[in-house]
Amino acid sequence: MTQEYRIAHISDLHLSPDYFPERTERFRMVLLQCRQLNVDHIIITGDVTNQARREELEHFRSVLKEFSLLDGNKISVVIGNHDIFGGPYHAEDVLKFPSLCKSTNYDAKVDEFYNGIKETFEGARFFSPKSAFPFVKVLGDVAVIGINSIARWHALKNPIGSNGKVDEEQREMLKKIFDSTPVKKKHLFVAIHHHFNKKEDEQERTKFERLWLAFESATLKLHKKKRLLKLFRHGGVQHVLHGHVHQHEEYHHKGVRFLNAGGSIIPVSESKQAFHLFIVQGAHVTVKTILLQRRAEKNAGMRKNKTTLHSLPIKKQAVVMT
Repeated sequence: MTQEYRIAHISDLHLSPDYFPERTERFRMVLLQCRQLNVDHIIITGDVTNQARREELEHFRSVLKEFSLLDGNKISVVIGNHDIFGGPYHAEDVLKFPSLCKSTNYDAKVDEFYNGIKETFEGARFFSPKSAFPFVKVLGDVAVIGINSIARWHALKNPIGSNGKVDEEQREMLKKIFDSTPVKKKHLFVAIHHHFNKKEDEQERTKFERLWLAFESATLKLHKKKRLLKLFRHGGVQHVLHGHVHQHEEYHHKGVRFLNAGGSIIPVSESKQAFHLFIVQGAHVTVKTILLQRRAEKNAGMRKNKTTLHSLPIKKQAVVMT
């Protein structure tokens, strides 16, 4: 019998040890569950930080180190919009956020992301002399292809940094990847942050969150996604893994399977926190939904950070951003 290869897919951690320590404990719980499930490789599809602060990236790195995951054979990570532009924390920050995005040094933040978790890129083949994206890792019968889908700031097309775009240069490199010998006859897993389906409002959200989403939905798009979809189909991509929208879902488009793990840590409903588990065995790939073990989190993780949680000052209501 062909040996199984297990891949976990999680996304949108939005780690912020100062403001949201509970997210770190949920992340630890996911990693513990991955260990219990004998996962061989973990794919994280962006937004590992909340405000794009160096301290948050270092915190993410420290958790990976804690679980012995600073290893390109064990984990692959792609960048999200929060890892470049961050996001407004309070409601009053929303109006000034576009100017903060405008002042962001896009290329420097991408470099900071790569250098901060450089070990996770070990074993990858790079195609650009200027960036770590796109990259490809061949792991037995699996090829993981990492893409940067974060659009650069633009006053009209991307004012709050949440829009996506895979530029022509990356698309040309992807063609080379799909035509290269190492990925032939492999199970192709594309890791990208942005979603491909239509985003719907959630009635479970608060009134303020729905108002924010109404504003955000006008600038929450993946530009030229039809070209990208055509490229995926021609390249033989079977699975596209993403986040960005805080939901756990699966959908299909012309033979390509899309899996959103954006609800791993902070979905609308805590009872829906989950991640994907892929089981690759020969020519077959099966997918399972793994629910986050909430009770285990409370008993194990939250007790560990009890002092930190209770010593934090009371904050104003935060904006929930994708």
